[in-house]
Amino acid sequence: MTNTIPSLPAVSSPAVTNNSSTAPTSTKPNAVAETAPQTEAVTLSDAAQTTTKLFSAAQQSDGVDQTTVARIRNALASGNYNVAPEDLAQAMVTVLKATSK
Repeated sequence: MTNTIPSLPAVSSPAVTNNSSTAPTSTKPNAVAETAPQTEAVTLSDAAQTTTKLFSAAQQSDGVDQTTVARIRNALASGNYNVAPEDLAQAMVTVLKATSK
């Protein structure tokens, strides 16, 4: 992923006044140098591109995995929903660690 940053418009500098008694060295007195517009580009690393994609997907998501909700709902309705105590404990620890920061 590469983003191109457009160049800024050229800014002319004010004329320089030579107060010394010697003649200016330039053949064009008070000439302003013309510069070509510059373009800068930023290339994101693979990790940054992946992070950008994940962030975009998270923003567009409603945050609920409907497939998992349906699977759990069906397991509850049929009486086949079992949670291992170790899995429940690990989930609680994970939530507590995340909320205590």
